[in-house]
Amino acid sequence: MDSLPEEIFTELKQQFQKIKLHLPSSSNKHHEQQVQDSGDGIIKDDANLLETEFSLVASKLEEILTKLKTESSDYFLVLSMVGSILYEKSKMSLNTNNFEKSKEYLDKALGLIKGHMDNPQISFLYMRIINYLSFVHTRMGDLDSAKSHLESIVLSELKCEPNVYSTEDLFTRMKNEKNLDKTKVEKLMINNMQMLGWIYGKQGQGDLYADIIHKSLQKEMDLDDTDPIMWATRCYRLASLFLSQDKWENARYHLTAAQTVLDPLEVGMTPNILLFKTQAEMARVWVNYGLQLFSISKKSILQKMWEDSEEIKKPDVPVSTKPSYEFVGVEVKVPSIPAKEIENIQEARELFTHTHKWLKRARLFYTLRDYPLQYVNIILELSELYRYLAFYEKDLDSQYDVHKKRYETLETLSTILREVRPSCYQAVCVEIIREIMEVQIELMNLNLKRLYSPSDDADLDEDELQKRINTVAHINAKIDHLCNVDHSKTAVDLTGNEVSTQEIGEDTEEGVKQRKAETHDAGKNVEVTAKNGDGEGNDQKKES
Repeated sequence: MDSLPEEIFTELKQQFQKIKLHLPSSSNKHHEQQVQDSGDGIIKDDANLLETEFSLVASKLEEILTKLKTESSDYFLVLSMVGSILYEKSKMSLNTNNFEKSKEYLDKALGLIKGHMDNPQISFLYMRIINYLSFVHTRMGDLDSAKSHLESIVLSELKCEPNVYSTEDLFTRMKNEKNLDKTKVEKLMINNMQMLGWIYGKQGQGDLYADIIHKSLQKEMDLDDTDPIMWATRCYRLASLFLSQDKWENARYHLTAAQTVLDPLEVGMTPNILLFKTQAEMARVWVNYGLQLFSISKKSILQKMWEDSEEIKKPDVPVSTKPSYEFVGVEVKVPSIPAKEIENIQEARELFTHTHKWLKRARLFYTLRDYPLQYVNIILELSELYRYLAFYEKDLDSQYDVHKKRYETLETLSTILREVRPSCYQAVCVEIIREIMEVQIELMNLNLKRLYSPSDDADLDEDELQKRINTVAHINAKIDHLCNVDHSKTAVDLTGNEVSTQEIGEDTEEGVKQRKAETHDAGKNVEVTAKNGDGEGNDQKKES
């Protein structure tokens, strides 16, 4: 038989209409009420009826297929009908969580059409079956089989322009617009790429995951029918992966790309809670970018400080700041913030300013009233940001000012939580108190450095410094001699005179008075010695 008579198509259409009444997607009100009452996608009576109807249609199609010649114009149409019926039966089995039966139907359909995957009538059905079969494999825990099926179509190019249709379109012989057909093919391919990327991520193949997700984002961008908020969400989530891999230039680029797509929406759209939430989540990723880059940079500096000076250092390798993944068709203006380890205070201040800006944007959405825990985390991140900036500051006054701001931030948070959110304060009080204690210790250390470090304004020549050093060394030698002498025999007072241990150790009234007098005389002698050192009595008295 070269072609199918029209009456056969009519008969097949009528049989499919009977099946359609009992499918879950049917608009039949009686069916919907039964589904609600039973709580299942397909109730048992409908399942048995569908199985009977599917079997009748499948038998009819197989009979027709055996009579058609392979080169017939209707052969691949009937073949696609058989495959579509098996596809629908697979979906029905999956709705009842019968994974083995669903896989069996899909394997059978794939076996029928696999040799004709490059035929325009079969190509789209082949991609749909691969998509669904891969999903069934993932539900069964067989990620390797799912990955193998998806790679077979994702990593290869289409060799034809597929005819796009649903199962109903086949039996009603309806035709879609070419533009819609192309969009459906691209969306199906994007879905397959995303599923393959998900499998790569589950198996820990980060580089393959990043590559396939970036390509899927590029395909989505090429389509006019793309949700910009969902696209931006997937983009900054990919940036989070790059952060975990320390690929700063790629993370910075994809965060900027997401921002480029979202910013026009904020101006042109009416207030949208989903948009605001997406922007806040993106802001948190920007904050993580700054904190992680600061953390890695600080760790690297400390490691270099503790390295053995005799160790042969490896030559510095130039670091590329150009991203290895870029989008075509969109202008992404990357901000001038560091994308490598921070080495000086100028770079630290640039990164701090940029991160602080996004931290404030995140705080606009995550308020204390609506998101108390997220608000607390943002303030703690601000404290950590101040701590990193203080690490790079060289001037003691600048370090003190930064830590003071950090202390004021934490103290304000503690006060507000105690008064406004006491239950939240109890949950995080230990962390806040620990942070406040850490800042107080840092401030105390800085105050001690101020006291015992020479002032930058001091104008002392080399001779004057040497005199002060000699005076302190002389007093220190006397104290050392006093500490190291054998107390069983004699002791030496600060004037250099030897006295008996019995005289020093007696607690009589005369002994106490004698020790006070000797100490007073020793103080005078030290003062005279200091004066003889450089002739400046008042200054050296303070030094003594």
